[in-house]
Amino acid sequence: MVKRTGIVALLICVSVASGAARAQLPPDQMTSYTLGAPQPHWAFILDSVFEAPAVSRVHIVDLDSEKLLGQVNGGYYSNFEYSPDHREMYTVDTFYSRAWHGTRSDAVSVFDASTLLYKNEIHIPPKRILIVPKINTTGLTPDGRFLLIANLTPSTSVSVVDLKARKFVGEIETGGCVQVLIAGNRKFASMCPDGSLLTVHLDDSGKVASRKQSKPFFDPNKDPVFDQPVVVGTTAYFDSYHGNLYPVDLSGDTAQSESEWPLTTEEDRKANWRPGGWLTIAASEKGDQLYVLMHQGGEWTHKQPGKEVWVFDSARKTRVGRIPLKTEGYSIRVSRGPNPILESLALMQSQIESYTAPEGRYLGVFKDIGTSFLVSGP
Repeated sequence: MVKRTGIVALLICVSVASGAARAQLPPDQMTSYTLGAPQPHWAFILDSVFEAPAVSRVHIVDLDSEKLLGQVNGGYYSNFEYSPDHREMYTVDTFYSRAWHGTRSDAVSVFDASTLLYKNEIHIPPKRILIVPKINTTGLTPDGRFLLIANLTPSTSVSVVDLKARKFVGEIETGGCVQVLIAGNRKFASMCPDGSLLTVHLDDSGKVASRKQSKPFFDPNKDPVFDQPVVVGTTAYFDSYHGNLYPVDLSGDTAQSESEWPLTTEEDRKANWRPGGWLTIAASEKGDQLYVLMHQGGEWTHKQPGKEVWVFDSARKTRVGRIPLKTEGYSIRVSRGPNPILESLALMQSQIESYTAPEGRYLGVFKDIGTSFLVSGP
């Protein structure tokens, strides 16, 4: 009985002491992680979340350390843009009052690029094109002033958002031509059904100053092009389903096509090599090298992922390298700055691989990025 009383007393003393220790603990302090200046090998990976597409995600990944730095959320099949001064991030979103149905509202959500905190939103007409995201269904002018958003209702137009004034300033009818290729601070181009490009100039208020349509630069019935070209300066490079390259000069009042050239040799064509995937073409920062995602397949296999990336000298118009991918890629990008890397998204494996560019030495992989179709960066 004495022993039991002693044990109880001891437990009471321990309990009192523990309570006193807890009472002396300092209160928790909430902190906010800051990203800091973006690094050349950061990747912004747009995840459409096919399992529940009402909420998109943007994964911010450091491919050097293979670490997730942060994430921002968007709406239904959102697009993502990053301001040229690296101070803000934008998701172009669609929301429904009942998650996947009900009253629709569209908006541009604004985030602080360092803290990833939500800042505000800009309402836009509920017309934006709702497809698996492409790089040119939205576009940001190089000076960061205007955000342009392609609409399809099914009539085609472009919404203009003044990011400085934080407001929607108007809608530009594009007469059947779709998407936005940014060609300057006050200029964009849209692709038309006959293979031509509509060039639209804006004034400083975001209104139309002029518009002109070019002659067709490819034949949609004979050699369709992928509608996500890589733009270097004012030159857009379109690769085609059959393996040709179509450069287009966007610098003038009207888009001017340059001589197309083949990406494949006769031997390549006999082996059925051709471009394929989602975002199939990328370029070095200066545009002296072009990278094309290639696969082996027959007619209408243009959405098949690529097992190699071919490297081309854009001036000599010749292939200068082949990069075998460890995992078949669906979208590619080449980073900017020193020591560029090739980034390859593998959709079905939910991962992104990196390789030295243009050498093609495998560097590593980051996994668990959902159903991601697009990758961008600083």
